[in-house]
Amino acid sequence: MLVSQKKSYLYIAISLFLISIGFILHQTFDSTDALYPKQISSMLFQIISVDVLVAWCVSIRNRILNKQIRRYLILVGILMIFWLTIRIIKWRFLSVTDPMGRYLWYAYYIPMIMIPLFGVFIVQYAGKREDYVIPKKFNLLLIPSFALLVFIFTNDIHRCVFEFPEGIINYNDIYDYKWGFFIVVAWFVSLGFYFTVMLLVKSRVPGSRSFQRLPAVIMVLAAGLWALYSLGILKIDLAAMDCLIIALLLESAIQSGLIRSNTGYNELFEISTVAAQIVDKNYEPCYLSVYADDFPEDVMRWAKDKPVERGNILVNSKEITGGYVLWQEDIKEIKRLMNELTETQENLNENYVLLKAELELKENKIRLEEKNRLYDRIAQEVSEQLTKADFLLKQAEESPEIARVALTHICIICAYVKRRSNLLLLNEENNRISSKEIEYCLRESLDNIALNNVFTSLDSKCEGSISVEYAVKIYDFFEEIVEYFTTDITAMLIHLVCKDDYIKLRLQIGCENEIEEKSLSELLITDCKISYDVQDTDITIDLLLSKKGGAV
Repeated sequence: MLVSQKKSYLYIAISLFLISIGFILHQTFDSTDALYPKQISSMLFQIISVDVLVAWCVSIRNRILNKQIRRYLILVGILMIFWLTIRIIKWRFLSVTDPMGRYLWYAYYIPMIMIPLFGVFIVQYAGKREDYVIPKKFNLLLIPSFALLVFIFTNDIHRCVFEFPEGIINYNDIYDYKWGFFIVVAWFVSLGFYFTVMLLVKSRVPGSRSFQRLPAVIMVLAAGLWALYSLGILKIDLAAMDCLIIALLLESAIQSGLIRSNTGYNELFEISTVAAQIVDKNYEPCYLSVYADDFPEDVMRWAKDKPVERGNILVNSKEITGGYVLWQEDIKEIKRLMNELTETQENLNENYVLLKAELELKENKIRLEEKNRLYDRIAQEVSEQLTKADFLLKQAEESPEIARVALTHICIICAYVKRRSNLLLLNEENNRISSKEIEYCLRESLDNIALNNVFTSLDSKCEGSISVEYAVKIYDFFEEIVEYFTTDITAMLIHLVCKDDYIKLRLQIGCENEIEEKSLSELLITDCKISYDVQDTDITIDLLLSKKGGAV
């Protein structure tokens, strides 16, 4: 809740005025023998004191920032109101013989014991951060305080606090103080003394030997009033006076800044260089710094949901209890930087597009060059077979009689060119391939050989991987044999064992005519050593490639 310094001073002034009126009336009529005016003035003074304390409690709830101090201050106020209220009830509404009056008398000691205790808690929190927690040892003070209260309320049983010589029914007139009473007094006097001393200690101005004056003035005033009362010079309700002195002492701590309060905004906003203001729920300005602009109400309402931009000013709003706080941010430099960043980003985007296009062109060029390189290599590797296929195609066109045989031969060559090219492409990715690849090459070639009414069979056991170099050697050798026997072959059986660079190939070929071993030996001129066995029109060729032993 927003509490202006002027309103705070006004509340204090009104309270002091009312107390003064009550005090004057009480002093005036108390010196007379008239019973009713004396009673009325005394009750009026008590009622004024209660009203002032109620107003003080309400102001505490609105002013004090620290929730722990606020809680204990309100508890102190409630206890003082309770104290004065039960006194009014006891003396004005109950007879002197009513047993309830005696327990209301005992109840006086609830505020007398608890108020000093809460005062100790208050001075412990004074000057500390919001999240400060007092040491647990101070909470132990609650145990003897509650024990003493139980001790007092059970006095009718043990009579260790008050003794009634004339009987308990005359408690109000004749009673003696027992040893328990002095323990009670010593306890709350000790707590009150600790509270007073700590308040004086915390009143010291940092970096100086001087102290805050207001709490000291209130203490001197209280000492003077108690002295006058003790001497019989001052006639007043001691309980009401004690409550008011306690309230004044705590208020002095608030006004001197020992207890932080929700006041002093005028001074803050007068010296502040921040463009800010505090408005109420109706968006009427309560506090306005000299640098703050006066905004229309609709702008303030919009800022509640999200910051509002007005030219080079950004208006922010935050809801607080009782209103809103608004502050301005000069975003002129930020907007300039944002414009520069936007321009820079646009330039970077343009450069990125150009670089991306250039990179794509380079990548396309590289891919095209790589494709051309592969095409050239493939064309070079299979140039002999392509020449043969072209020659056979021309023969088929010129001589229809041999067209079928020529076309079959062309299919065999095309299968070889396809699979041989595939091996070259695989070699570009990795120099090792699955051993199944050589099986696929041989099987496709056999399928095309079978088109010429040749019996074919492939028995294969392929596992693991082999080098592309070995696969190429095996396939080139096979193609050389096939092209040599193409026009004469009647059957071809293949046995293939391939595993981890171990390749064993056996070709069993049946021909229509007898095979000349001499001509065959001239054919098999390769970098691989082979073995073969010729039986009239049949030939068996064995080839073994091994990584360990090479060609055998």
